[in-house]
Amino acid sequence: MLRRFGIKNASRFIENGSSLRGSLRFGFNSKQILGSTYGAVVTRAQRNYYVPPNHDTRKKRYNWVFGLGVAGALSFGLWWFYYPHHNYPRSVSKLLRKALWEESDKKEFNYQGALKYYIEALEQCEKIQMDPLSDEYTGIQLKIAEMYEHLNFEKEANSIYWEMVHKYYQALNTPGKIPEDLRPHVVQKDLRVLIKALEQNDDLMYGKKVLLSHLLLAQEEILSRSSELKSYFDSRKQDVIKSNKKNGHDIVVIKQKFDPDDFLKAIKVDENGCMILDLHKNSSAWEPLKEEFFTARDLYTAYCLSTKDILSALGCKMTTVQWMVLADMAPGQILLSQANLGSLLYLQTEQVEGQLFALNQVPDDSRDDKFVDTVGQLKKQREVCLDLANRCYQSVVSFGKKNKKLRFQVNDLLDPSASQAIALSTYGMGVISLHRGEFSKAERMLNESLALAKETDFQELIEPSEVELEKVSKARANPQILEPFPIVSENNPVK
Repeated sequence: MLRRFGIKNASRFIENGSSLRGSLRFGFNSKQILGSTYGAVVTRAQRNYYVPPNHDTRKKRYNWVFGLGVAGALSFGLWWFYYPHHNYPRSVSKLLRKALWEESDKKEFNYQGALKYYIEALEQCEKIQMDPLSDEYTGIQLKIAEMYEHLNFEKEANSIYWEMVHKYYQALNTPGKIPEDLRPHVVQKDLRVLIKALEQNDDLMYGKKVLLSHLLLAQEEILSRSSELKSYFDSRKQDVIKSNKKNGHDIVVIKQKFDPDDFLKAIKVDENGCMILDLHKNSSAWEPLKEEFFTARDLYTAYCLSTKDILSALGCKMTTVQWMVLADMAPGQILLSQANLGSLLYLQTEQVEGQLFALNQVPDDSRDDKFVDTVGQLKKQREVCLDLANRCYQSVVSFGKKNKKLRFQVNDLLDPSASQAIALSTYGMGVISLHRGEFSKAERMLNESLALAKETDFQELIEPSEVELEKVSKARANPQILEPFPIVSENNPVK
């Protein structure tokens, strides 16, 4: 099983150089900008993926979190240092040039000396009363944090990030503090710095709470710029409230209006495997922060999983997939999020199944009507989740078969997320088939996922596929080795 994606590795910001849209591994490639390797980081980090857990690893289920597919694309550059038309006054520019010289290879990367000049430059900015929210001011703060990281002063660096997070959040919540035309850019910076700050956070509940508050702020900013999006969101919100009153919280997340095939109808791909934008759909409300927004949502999903709040993770991911379509995200990114959603639904199935197994230990004479009702509700949730998981995987595979060029763009060193989503979904369908005792189908799907993983160099999926294929062989010889779903009968509602 995959355990690659953790909270502290959710993003890789302050990096030397620039990065193009990369793979799921948050890679960065250096690029010279005006003679310095500390340039703009223009990165899109693919959202990570999650392979459905097999039963051998059930006890270790929460030692990892799935990726998101995270997620998201991040840029955290300091391009204003090198842009020839920056707004630094001469007194500050002089200190910045000295700092850049100290951290260059000419001075053998003297980060201590560079730190001294960056601090002096920031003090000079304060003397001339430079706007503390400006790119110029915050850019120097980020360079100071970067120097601290080079010197292994992680605590000092992180304190700067949190100071910036609180500063952005307070300003965004103060009416009139930030001009309307600048708010999207400030929200974008707020999310970037927050994700960086959360890398060193060990308090999961606090991180989850803070991340949610900033996500809600970003969401309101997006909705305020599009009446169409706001109407869509308000409509869904009312549907959830009504369903919640009628069915209860556990059922509403699963039974909310979500069709795994919806995105197939919305995504249009040309003969070259590229998305055809809907010119009648205004997606400008998402700019320039949509990459950061969806990365933050993936990170929030990871926090929910880390705190064992699978239902919240599931609800968040369902909404994320729908919103990615509305935001005109790349088809591969949407496919990968859809595959992640299938894996979350499978994980929820296993959690409900665990509750059923626990109820199976209740003595027969204690099984009253309330007990039977509880078992019936859990069984219903389990079947709904398993069916939706399979449909999510199937929708990804079907889309891949219909748009084969998109599937093999990885061979052209383009976005690999589409081919990996298809391989992951094929694997997921194989696992579910094995779980249901459909051995021939399971073997076929797992062999196909193994071939796809090797073909697209999806190393993390090769071993899990081989392990599941071995389980198919063993299960054929002895079906009792499988851990079956609890079967509900009239005489015994859990056995």
